[in-house]
Amino acid sequence: MPGFGWITFLSDYGLDDAFVGICHGVVARIAPAVRVIDVCHEVAPQDVEHGATTLASAVEYLPEAVHLAVVDPGVGTKRRGIAVLTAQGSITVGPDNGVASLAWTELGGAVKAHCVDNDSLWLPNPSKTFHGRDLFAPVAAHLANGAPLSDVGEEIDVESLEVVRLRTPEVDDDHVHGEVRSVDHFGNLSLNVHRSDLEAAGMNLGDIVELRLHGRTLEVPFALTFGEVSPGRTAVCEDSYRRITIAVNLGHAAKTLRAGRGDPVVISRLARRAVLPAEPIGLLDPPPRPSTMS
Repeated sequence: MPGFGWITFLSDYGLDDAFVGICHGVVARIAPAVRVIDVCHEVAPQDVEHGATTLASAVEYLPEAVHLAVVDPGVGTKRRGIAVLTAQGSITVGPDNGVASLAWTELGGAVKAHCVDNDSLWLPNPSKTFHGRDLFAPVAAHLANGAPLSDVGEEIDVESLEVVRLRTPEVDDDHVHGEVRSVDHFGNLSLNVHRSDLEAAGMNLGDIVELRLHGRTLEVPFALTFGEVSPGRTAVCEDSYRRITIAVNLGHAAKTLRAGRGDPVVISRLARRAVLPAEPIGLLDPPPRPSTMS
């Protein structure tokens, strides 16, 4: 195999200690010419679904690579380590818990998989609790150097791999039931809802919609961007991944609305009150109403 010029690295290790740097060091000692892209190390601790959605949203913008993904609440148990070849040509390396499964779909699907069970590619005397350092990083480095996929261990059926199954939004007449899928650094609440879902319920850009979230009911604009509302006001808009997002202009929506990942959201059509082009949307964004939810 010709190998790869890149390894990408996603984990829930955080940046408060040396874990990420150590994994970089392991890669550098085995494959010094290979470059590493840190995709994210602030995945919520042990949250496989969060890691899976984060990696899947990123791979479209990443080079062909060995994608090292380590969010591993089952470390030290009988769960498998796997290396998976995708139709696009990239390989994912990590635990068999679904953390890379959504990325496989974005990369054309999983076409071949092997267990990471050839201990000659691991570091000596591997720890029971740091497989990112002792198993997955060295295997990723060897693959990037051009080692055949078959070298990492026994081939396994791709149909046997664990996958993450995401909940989908539900369009019900004039409203959409969804949930918060992620919260970004700025506090924006990204939903599992797309613009087409809102449009299917009769909501279009410029409309005022009803937002029910975490015990609060608000009337907010469905805007092109949060910059169209006044500072401190809330908007429903489309983010850079084409998902519907709840944002507060110059604010932190997660703190303002006391909401987080997994919280249910309902967005409903109101009587049509289209925003006039001559008036800034922010002027039409009313203050929150008292909650009508129990």
